[in-house]
Amino acid sequence: MEDDSIKGIVVKGPWKRVKTIKKSQTEKIAHDMAFVEDVAESVMIPMIHGLSENGLDIKSDKFVAEIGFINEVVRSIIFRHMKYPHPMHILIDSVMSTKTESIEDVYSKFDAEEEGSQKTVQVLLKITVPQSARLPTRDFVVENLEQRLDRGETFALFVRPGTATKPDKEQLDIIMRYGDPVNQKKPQVIRVIIKPPGGGSGGGAQATTIQEVAQCVYGSIRYTRGKKLECHPEKPEECITVLEIEEALKNVDQGNDKITAQDIDGMTAEWKETLILGANTIENGVGGSNWKWLRGGGLDAKTGAIAEAYKRVKKASTTKDNVPANEDKWNPADIWMVQDGIEDDLKKLLDIEGTIDCLNNFLDLAFSKERVNTKSEKVVPNRSLVGISLKKLGTVANWKIMNEPDVPYIKRAESIVFDKTATLNELTSFSAMDVYFCYGSGRFKSFQARNFGGTSSGQWQFELKGEYAAQGKIKGEVMRKLLEKVDNANPFKTLPPDEVPFDDCKINSAKINTIVDDLYVLMAKYVKGGKGFAKLKKDEEDMKTEIRNKDASWRFSKLNGLKLLNWMDSLPNGQANRAMKELFLYASSQTDKSSVHYKLSE
Repeated sequence: MEDDSIKGIVVKGPWKRVKTIKKSQTEKIAHDMAFVEDVAESVMIPMIHGLSENGLDIKSDKFVAEIGFINEVVRSIIFRHMKYPHPMHILIDSVMSTKTESIEDVYSKFDAEEEGSQKTVQVLLKITVPQSARLPTRDFVVENLEQRLDRGETFALFVRPGTATKPDKEQLDIIMRYGDPVNQKKPQVIRVIIKPPGGGSGGGAQATTIQEVAQCVYGSIRYTRGKKLECHPEKPEECITVLEIEEALKNVDQGNDKITAQDIDGMTAEWKETLILGANTIENGVGGSNWKWLRGGGLDAKTGAIAEAYKRVKKASTTKDNVPANEDKWNPADIWMVQDGIEDDLKKLLDIEGTIDCLNNFLDLAFSKERVNTKSEKVVPNRSLVGISLKKLGTVANWKIMNEPDVPYIKRAESIVFDKTATLNELTSFSAMDVYFCYGSGRFKSFQARNFGGTSSGQWQFELKGEYAAQGKIKGEVMRKLLEKVDNANPFKTLPPDEVPFDDCKINSAKINTIVDDLYVLMAKYVKGGKGFAKLKKDEEDMKTEIRNKDASWRFSKLNGLKLLNWMDSLPNGQANRAMKELFLYASSQTDKSSVHYKLSE
């Protein structure tokens, strides 16, 4: 059947200009393609005949498919030589590679060697053993090979602890013969690499886990010793022992991972030096005492309170909230330090954070060395939770605070309260359409609630005034959603009333009488001064007439502001203060929404 669904489709330009190929060029291309086919045929036909003469079924479907594949590979070789593209180039480049261990050690799994290489690896053997068994296994293999040499077998043995680019990659080369026996150039070797499952201490998921757990262990030992860690030949007694590692592991929550003291002790000398440098840097930067270390467990688990808090605020957010796309972009910490004994308390606080600004404010407070007094219901202990992003170190360590907390700002946020008296003092004008929600004396410590849509449309918003006013507007519907999700464990008993539609406030609206009545009642309750309101009982009808004489924008703005004030006034003091704090955090935030952490790097 004909598909009618594609009829009538018009694809519009403009189109890219098509490259014009001259006749001479087309003739050259045709000549080159003929050459490709001739050469490929000269290679393939003898191959097929040879395979047939050796008993292969050259008529089978599989053979036809496979020989067709080989033919395309041959053609792609010629294409590349002649500088023409071929689809096979993409496949070959993706599945085949030549590995370079150093400038003097080049090999691939198919014996491909590059110009200038000093060795050709004929066979590559990988022995997979636990991390802690790498060095003993290498020594065992070497010992046995040396015994064979002693018995008169003819091969050479070259033990390499690593390469220039990967010094932690334990390996040994068994030299079978030299390409030039006189000058002993380009030896052909059997290479043996001994590594743990998933890669060595220099790569792989398992290796990364070992490294990060090991950094926690070394950090814990640094705090326990109370002095800088050292390890060098002149002072072997200063080196970290297996017993110390075992004891420190008790202070590390690694969740479901099972990294052992032997895994950590089996790491190379280079990695141990890195861990020592990292531990000394962490202690100097974080300070304090009584720390517990988290790597994949506790608050840091995949389903721990930190991860769950991020998932919760991400799910509840809108695109305008600018929440980072994934947890690592929000906070890339690999390990966490938490004050021992208060992890459960921190979890309870994390479990109630419902917005990205509230969550980041929590981490700022927990990170800060300075104690910040709060007037909210939530008290976060200072210097109680610290995240650290780890990068492999060289001979030096760079220690930096990322997204550093603005202490004056968080102090201001924690001092926010709903000041009803100041709010009512600002509510004295009948003609003004705005309502100021104050958290201190005067309009420079307030939110201005009014219509920003002009005389013909409704755009009721909160705008933060004063020195923190930049990027400080919140739409009415956003404000309501914000307060709805701000605290899962202790939600507001009621939520702000729905915004009154702009059209309902127009003079010809069917709901105009209700709008006027509601405005009169709320103004009678809250507006202290202004035209006529000293004699409300006597001239109610006159005042309702005054309300009718105002434009729709005024009625829309004033009514929504007073309805929110009435809701805020109905809350217990603690919840009213919390509502103001959350609105302040949201409106005043000027960050990229990523959270505070330390970065330890080279």
